[in-house]
Amino acid sequence: MKQILFMLVFLTTPLQAFLQEINTVKISSELKKVTVFITGGEEQRTATVSLKKGRNKLVFTNISTVADQKSVQFNADKAFNLVSVSAEIDYLSFVENNPRIRSLQDTLKLMQAKVVDLQNELDAYQQEKQLLQKNTDIKGEQKNLSVEELKAMATYYRTRIMELNKIITEYNTKISEINTLVWRYQSQLMELNYRETIHSNQIIVIVDVDEATTLDVDLKYVVSNCGWQANYDISADNTSGQIKLKYKAKVFNNTGNDWNDVNLVLSTSDPNISASAPTLVPWYLSYADMMSGQSDFEKGDVYVVPQNRAFTQYYANDNMPAINQNLDGLYFSSGRGEFENGMEIGGDPQFTQFANQAGSPVSFTAIEVAQLTREFVIDRKYTIPCDSRPYLVDITEHQLPATFTYKAVPKLDKDAFLLANIVGWEKLDLVPGPTNVYFANTYVGQSYINTAHVEDTLRLSFGRDPKIELTRELQEEFSDKKVVGPNRKDSYTYEIKIKNNHNTPIQLNLFDQVPISQDSEIEVTVNEISAASQNLTTGQLQWIVSLQPGATASYKLSFTIKYPKDREIAVKKFRTVSCPSF
Repeated sequence: MKQILFMLVFLTTPLQAFLQEINTVKISSELKKVTVFITGGEEQRTATVSLKKGRNKLVFTNISTVADQKSVQFNADKAFNLVSVSAEIDYLSFVENNPRIRSLQDTLKLMQAKVVDLQNELDAYQQEKQLLQKNTDIKGEQKNLSVEELKAMATYYRTRIMELNKIITEYNTKISEINTLVWRYQSQLMELNYRETIHSNQIIVIVDVDEATTLDVDLKYVVSNCGWQANYDISADNTSGQIKLKYKAKVFNNTGNDWNDVNLVLSTSDPNISASAPTLVPWYLSYADMMSGQSDFEKGDVYVVPQNRAFTQYYANDNMPAINQNLDGLYFSSGRGEFENGMEIGGDPQFTQFANQAGSPVSFTAIEVAQLTREFVIDRKYTIPCDSRPYLVDITEHQLPATFTYKAVPKLDKDAFLLANIVGWEKLDLVPGPTNVYFANTYVGQSYINTAHVEDTLRLSFGRDPKIELTRELQEEFSDKKVVGPNRKDSYTYEIKIKNNHNTPIQLNLFDQVPISQDSEIEVTVNEISAASQNLTTGQLQWIVSLQPGATASYKLSFTIKYPKDREIAVKKFRTVSCPSF
């Protein structure tokens, strides 16, 4: 008997524990901090919770549905026993708690019922019209009808058919109008459902505590549908040797939750980083050919050239990604279809609707960042709404040393170009991104900083300088063409003039060239180059010119080409342009 009693007590004890009521607490937490990765982010919420002794079920509401359940971290300021962490979407509460959704649903039912009534009445009139059209034999059993009878019957048919056509048209118009309203209400309802659903996820945390207590808890989890793009302002007031670099970021949020007055941290780390320890692989070195088809003539002569909507260079660089100008919404892809004017082509209809409601597309491009991650703690709080639009966040500001020079190639362009060599930028942990360039408070254009392929000096063009006058003219009196025996001798003499209209001294790199023979029958003799440094392989000439304010300088270039008189050579180069054709 004692054994039976002991067994009953042993069995009923866990049953009582199982039947013990679990204290359920719904928590509306506050979003305090967001760490934004280049793609993705981590949200941190805080709350104060009162718990009863025993088991407690903590339901954190209004969590984004793009939260990764596996990444949830739960912490508290006092001891507790964590039982489980899970997530689920609350499909009912957002409808029950939103009177606008219920109102839209009721209105839709009334309009749909009205459409059914109108359709039924329309069918009746269409049946009557069909009946008249089928009974077109107006003679009946009478063999002869008078003219008056025929006219009366024809008038009746015509009048009634016209009346029916009018009535049918009116009904079709009414049905079309109501169907248009139905579509609008359905679209609005889908948007509300989407907006509510996307942040109606719940994270459920079950904990055990030994006694009733109050906990200050924080919840962390990784979310997708957000990210940031580096953005810079580079400005120079003059050519004194200082460049101001403002480091900014464009942050977008499409997580379903507004980030209201939160602490922001921008990070270059990967939210999907593995927990496995890293393993070294062989480190192979090779020569990196930065330029596609780069020759000795081109090396060391490449400057990034800002443009209004993109960027180019003097020579093509395939390593530069295109500047993204479309950071104003989320772009959905991965085999689900493509978007055209905000509508998806060939994708899942439900996915398309949610994508359209989420906003216009955000394009993504591949960039290379340093292996060692960096975090930027933003000094002040920011509000980033959930609307997929980019919001500018200030990160920091730097003063960088720079040297300014001018470059001129008067054979190709009559203007001089201001160039800056910026040093020290590689120590700033910059991320590749578009750069707005300003000089003397004037917008020059947009460039791109590609930290993976630029050396310790960032070379940037600040555009044309109209205050430097350049001319290159053929001196007719010193140029001639004559025949000497079996050969022709063509002599060319050019004069290059430079004037500095600035009120400060300038240094200018002046470039020109002499032709290079590629045929044994063609001889090139250099007569005068005004002490220019000459590259014998490429024929490039360079003068380093220093000019005081208002000063001028001139240089002469003279060469003679000797070739057989029965042959022709092309001395001038031509360019191809489009022109009207009449």
